[in-house]
Amino acid sequence: MQKNIHGMENLTMESSSQSDGTMHRFPWSDKIKNFLVLCIYEPNNQYYDFNKTFKLHKLKGSTGFQMFKEGMNTSFVIWEEAYKENEELFFKLRVAARNETISQIAQNIVFYLISRYEKIASKSDTILYDKQLIEDAIYQMENKLKKDTFLAKESVWHDFYSWFRLRIKEWVLEEILNLIGFNELESLDDDELNKLFYHHLTNNFAKETGFVSKMIYLVNGYVQEWVKLIIIQFNLESCSIERIEELLCFKKDFCPTADLLLTNIRDFSSSFTIHDHLLVMNNAPYQSVRDAIYKKNFQKVGKTPWPSTPILRGNTEGFIQIIPKASHSLHLNQSLVEEAWDQVQLLSDADVDVFDALCSLFLSKARHNEDIIEIYLNDLLSIRGLKPKLGGDGRRGGYEAKQREQILKSLTNIQSIWINIHKSVVYEKGKPVHTMLQGRTFIFKNHMGEEYSISEKTCKKKITFTIDEVFAKFLNGSGRQVALLSIKALQYNPYKQLWEKRLTRYLSWRWRTQARKGTFLQPNKTSTLLEAIGEKLNTRTPSRTRERFEKALDILLEDGVIASWHYEKWDESIADFKGWANIWLNSMILIEPPEIIKDQYRSIEKKQKVQIEGNHGQLKSTNQKKSEQLGELIRMTRKNLNLTLFQLAEELEVSAPYVSNIERGIKIPSNKIRMKMLKWLEKHEKQ
Repeated sequence: MQKNIHGMENLTMESSSQSDGTMHRFPWSDKIKNFLVLCIYEPNNQYYDFNKTFKLHKLKGSTGFQMFKEGMNTSFVIWEEAYKENEELFFKLRVAARNETISQIAQNIVFYLISRYEKIASKSDTILYDKQLIEDAIYQMENKLKKDTFLAKESVWHDFYSWFRLRIKEWVLEEILNLIGFNELESLDDDELNKLFYHHLTNNFAKETGFVSKMIYLVNGYVQEWVKLIIIQFNLESCSIERIEELLCFKKDFCPTADLLLTNIRDFSSSFTIHDHLLVMNNAPYQSVRDAIYKKNFQKVGKTPWPSTPILRGNTEGFIQIIPKASHSLHLNQSLVEEAWDQVQLLSDADVDVFDALCSLFLSKARHNEDIIEIYLNDLLSIRGLKPKLGGDGRRGGYEAKQREQILKSLTNIQSIWINIHKSVVYEKGKPVHTMLQGRTFIFKNHMGEEYSISEKTCKKKITFTIDEVFAKFLNGSGRQVALLSIKALQYNPYKQLWEKRLTRYLSWRWRTQARKGTFLQPNKTSTLLEAIGEKLNTRTPSRTRERFEKALDILLEDGVIASWHYEKWDESIADFKGWANIWLNSMILIEPPEIIKDQYRSIEKKQKVQIEGNHGQLKSTNQKKSEQLGELIRMTRKNLNLTLFQLAEELEVSAPYVSNIERGIKIPSNKIRMKMLKWLEKHEKQ
């Protein structure tokens, strides 16, 4: 049976004495390294039995809450060093755990409101049999909690993490003290103490049910206080029946977001994204499949009858083919070959949207590469920003049949993609290994592990799938490569906003490939950008191409996909002369990523820099340390002033890439530039 993460996550990077905000009972607390506790529980099946859950809620009392339960399957204690080595993965788990906590609180609040609704209107029996309505109300409440309550504040969660970590420390240290005595405990050095602490902590989670029960009791009590505060904040104890219907979204008139929340959809902007960005794979085969779908540059190659297109990216070589799933063992079947060529003509950017959505949902839900995950078809529509239609009574509705048909067509096209890699490098135990791979992208399997073909019959409401070996190999260990992709890439119209959609994807891939070197501001050649999105210069009226291209960049800027853009060393007077278009195609453009991209990838860059320094056996000089401190101060001040790198560079009269390198500690500024920066900081400190 597949398990869900219903855990808690707690991690602070500050010293314990500073972050806990309280006196420790034990003098050794400050010596314990920072850690994260991840608890994995069996799924709570009662979550979907609303009638039974409601009865249990009434028995526990109006604010009874039980977020964490007995029967925990596994727990992990993760030190800060391990966290930083795989920060992207653990960050995803932390966000998922936090969202699960909010979801459980939302469920508790909804049943509290229903119990009051029962007393006032005597209608709860009807409501509880309407599973869809209850799910909608819970999702609506989740969004409200995330936007309109103290749970939206990061400081609230950090207080919880600090409180939890301190309790854990005290319990374990008290146990060690009783076991070995004060003098022996006092004689331990930091490493010995941490090893002993780690041993006792992991042993308690694995074997000591009393320890786990104590933890569960205290955590439930802490979160129950949150529930009470929310009830007070919303004044739920004395609200009218109209207010209850508004909060539960029982009536369209009271629910301004009914068109989004009154169907079985989750809020992807908060549940599966990081600041409106999805996590997707970023390896060469993955990006090649994207390009192949929207460029549709399939041809007949050699003796193979199947539509084929080459993969030539870095050290990866191979080809992508369209081979329908019905063609077992890739055997030749003329009717299927014709079907494959027909499929090529039907490929579209909407297929790439579904492709990225499948990838993001898999990375969000799966804990292992072999996991089979389950999603609703409506999820794939919702994540693309499509809105369901309201029903005739103003309360119920859903997506149109043609929208669902389009999703099934996209899934069929994706299922037909076959990858054959005859040269590539993957990482096993941190070492590069040359390998050959072949298979599909995503494999559609049921929970018994049996493959099935996409159809209206097999995919009425849900699909179950996993990734094939080709992609799985690129998600292992140190070779794992995932990128942040703005959710706008999926939500731009695939017909009217094609340029914006493709540029967003290309920049996402490029920024991730540049992350290790930190060269986010490496200039982009205009012709390269056009080629990457499958567009060519209009030779008759090249101004149209330029206008459309610049309009796309302006829209990306307006939507926050990029932070800024401008030409490098472009003289506008060139456009007055004949033949200007060829010069424009060779012009360079600087495109600055948003802060979320730079912040998320900064750890990758720093890790690479530490490795390089370690390989050369060099220590940082005093000047370099001072330069990094100045760069960090410049970056923080610029962010506080909401300035882009280009705006700051203009004020300092230097290039934007140069400023970017100083901010990240890659470059040591000259004395002249250093003085300019210090004066700039001094000026803004006085303002």
